[in-house]
Amino acid sequence: MGHPSVKDRIERSRHGRPLVAAQVGATLKVRSAVFLLVAVCLSMTVIVIWEAWSSRQYHLQDKEVAMSNLAQTLASQAQASIKQADTLLLTLVDRLENDGIDAARVPRLEHLLSAQRNELRQLHGLFVYDEAGRWIANSNGAVVSIANNSDREYFVYHRDHPDRGPHIGPSIKSRSSGEWIMTVSRRVNHSDGRFAGVALATIYLSHFLGLYDSIDMGKNGVINLIANDASIVVRRPFNEADIGTSVAKGPLFNQLLPKGNFGTATVKSYVDGVERVVGFRRVEGYPLIIFAALNKDEVLASWRQESILRAGIVAFLLGFLGILGFRLIRLMKQQNQVQEVLLDAQEKLLEVNRSLELLALEDALTGLSNRRQFDLFILAEIGRAKRTQTRLALLMIDVDHFKLFNDHYGHLAGDECLRNISAIITDNMKRPGDLAARYGGEEFAVVLPGTDYVGAFLVAEKIRRAVQLAGILHTECAEGVVTVSLGVAAYDPASQARPDDLIGAADKALYVAKASGRNMSVIAN
Repeated sequence: MGHPSVKDRIERSRHGRPLVAAQVGATLKVRSAVFLLVAVCLSMTVIVIWEAWSSRQYHLQDKEVAMSNLAQTLASQAQASIKQADTLLLTLVDRLENDGIDAARVPRLEHLLSAQRNELRQLHGLFVYDEAGRWIANSNGAVVSIANNSDREYFVYHRDHPDRGPHIGPSIKSRSSGEWIMTVSRRVNHSDGRFAGVALATIYLSHFLGLYDSIDMGKNGVINLIANDASIVVRRPFNEADIGTSVAKGPLFNQLLPKGNFGTATVKSYVDGVERVVGFRRVEGYPLIIFAALNKDEVLASWRQESILRAGIVAFLLGFLGILGFRLIRLMKQQNQVQEVLLDAQEKLLEVNRSLELLALEDALTGLSNRRQFDLFILAEIGRAKRTQTRLALLMIDVDHFKLFNDHYGHLAGDECLRNISAIITDNMKRPGDLAARYGGEEFAVVLPGTDYVGAFLVAEKIRRAVQLAGILHTECAEGVVTVSLGVAAYDPASQARPDDLIGAADKALYVAKASGRNMSVIAN
């Protein structure tokens, strides 16, 4: 009747299955230790190599993304700079074709070109040439009455091609100022469609180089602005010999551009043979490509330092682990000599510890389970109820006016009173699976597996009446005998996920019972 006593469980544990400790041979132990040591060392080595490789790939991928973003930004900048100049040319061509070109209009035209040039810092100048290549007007105030530009690439192109779109020519040195410039030009026609000349805008290469030089590309990084015909328009770092160099046989035109108008890669430079991390993008609306690249060795420099440091640390740890493993194997050999004695002692010690552990679950005063056993038991039962969808109830029992009883009759009588009530609780629990525990002080708890709140209430009432009928004298309360108040709660999986939720519900019901006059059982709402 009731939950099995702790003493019964101690006796059964003594006759249960004993601890089996198989003594492993010394050779097998040493081999196992060596195998484990080698496995750990190999695992650490593989992990370090894998992390180093992953870090290397991350460094490269990170710089590829950075180069892709930089190429996009520089392409937008180039497109904006050229678009501004091209817009002026479009307006200028329309004016020339509608108003014509004669000597009387040249001063006013040059004044207009100068004002427009001053609005855009990147412009080197604006120029107009007739069908023979002679200078008609320019924005720079240069007096070149005998100059002729009919040999320039842009003039030849527009003379031989009737299309009206903008033309980006190769970078050249200006005849008027000696500076490196990029040419943007448009064809001017007579009213009948015949070639009438060229309107030209020139952009300083230094405009692009100023921006490119402000970007940290390391010691050996490059930024190229390349024409569709694979000739270099401008390159950073700047070298006059590089201007106009063809990179048609390089990886940009052979491998990358055929796959798409933008992208990233790690390739070897056609110009200087340096392997670089590359980002490239076509300039929208114009036959140009931006090519930005970092030296691969510079990109991986920090990774190499980290990898060397990590490898050094791991090598030190592996050496330390090897020394530690060697000492461990020696100790294992020595341990084998005394293992039998230790195993016997361990067997006895475990038996004693097992007995002490079970004794630690009993309340010394009442012989009921103590708070620790209660906590373990209710946690297990809530888990069982949750899994099997079975019922579970809890009674929280408090002795009414127990402090007055103690103060009046003394602590020895109080202890005897608690022992009597414990016996009454145990006598009124008829099922082996139930548990009665001393919860603390004069408070008790009863766990009733497989019971709903109706059955729990009936048990509570049996206990309450039994305590009252026991007639334990208590002159300091109205009833004249010791009574108890009880809180009843049933487990609800929806709202009581933890043991504390169920205990809290029973505690609240107990509080209501105490507040309502004591000596009663109250079911939790």
